[in-house]
Amino acid sequence: MPVMKKEPIFFLFNSPLASGCDYVVQTMRIVSATHPVYGVSLGDIIFFPRLLLRNERWVVRTVGASVVVRPVSLLPGVRFRLIRMLTYIITVLGMRVYLALRYRDTRKILWFFEPFHIPALLWVLSGYIKIYDCVDYYPAFNTRAKSEHTQLLQTASYVFANSYPLAKAIRTVRNDVIHVPVGFADTLFGHSRVLPISPGKKLFTVGYIGSISSRINFRLVTDMVKKMPDVRFLFVGPIEPDVFGSADSASDAFHVLLRYPNVRWISSVSKHSIPSILAKMDVGIIPYRTDHDFNRYSFPMKVMEYFAAGRPVVSTDIVSLRQFDKAGILTITSEFTQAIAHIRNTGWGKKKQKQQRETATRHSWKNKISAIMRSV
Repeated sequence: MPVMKKEPIFFLFNSPLASGCDYVVQTMRIVSATHPVYGVSLGDIIFFPRLLLRNERWVVRTVGASVVVRPVSLLPGVRFRLIRMLTYIITVLGMRVYLALRYRDTRKILWFFEPFHIPALLWVLSGYIKIYDCVDYYPAFNTRAKSEHTQLLQTASYVFANSYPLAKAIRTVRNDVIHVPVGFADTLFGHSRVLPISPGKKLFTVGYIGSISSRINFRLVTDMVKKMPDVRFLFVGPIEPDVFGSADSASDAFHVLLRYPNVRWISSVSKHSIPSILAKMDVGIIPYRTDHDFNRYSFPMKVMEYFAAGRPVVSTDIVSLRQFDKAGILTITSEFTQAIAHIRNTGWGKKKQKQQRETATRHSWKNKISAIMRSV
């Protein structure tokens, strides 16, 4: 009998590859160990003449064992939705023809993470098994995102959510949403050494790792910085303006924060540097605004990175993190200054670090992807 070809899995994602888009790259990396994997990087769309002028002159490239295609428009104006969508449709249609010829008589799986642009592309891929790997509460972005998100909930074959609060929120539209663990880059921390934080440490560093955006409560952060002049504050990550789809003042607010002498910013680091940077922090913070549903229903991946590094964490009231506050390995509060001062005075021992690292291990990318693949 002829050997059946393994079913291909086709990814659509909005983040440009250069942005890191860890949840995309890590998912494709693990899935490609057992399946042929292809992807279209919608965020890397480019007008053809500019392709020839840019340093990154690629249309097809490999990411690990995955093949990723870049949409290239023959028409100018890719910033306009009509031109973008036309380019996306042509690109995805071309991929469908290719996969149909290469993998005849084999079922095909479409995997996507965000609602942006996706509903209009689903008809091109009719007949595919459709996985909506929902990693955030997208209805909170804007009216279009809410509409596209709802369409996907109604048409996807399977819907997965990476936290119980997120699953509960979207089950109001679809009741068979499956909760899976959030993934994080656990392989980066496999050999990192964790030292306990001793009480009364003089040189004390509070750190934040992730995008600098309007998700942050800058009033809260500024208050901390002013009240704790002998504490170093380290921010690691790029500025991400207009994260909720409209002009905001996040960049201005952050640059005002940088005027304080105890604040330092590292705008960009490689993934492999994250464990060593976290090792220099004594407390990791998640100072997100809680007046926005996108934040309240999020599950910040940085939490697991903090845990894997054995760092105490202070956070605003993110619903998915309440379980860790209850377990005593994370502190939810609106009084960051007091919580940080308490940790500085009492330290952070090996027992709690062990609990943190065990929690992080349960949230590996492998565990998340395995949970999804078992259900499909």
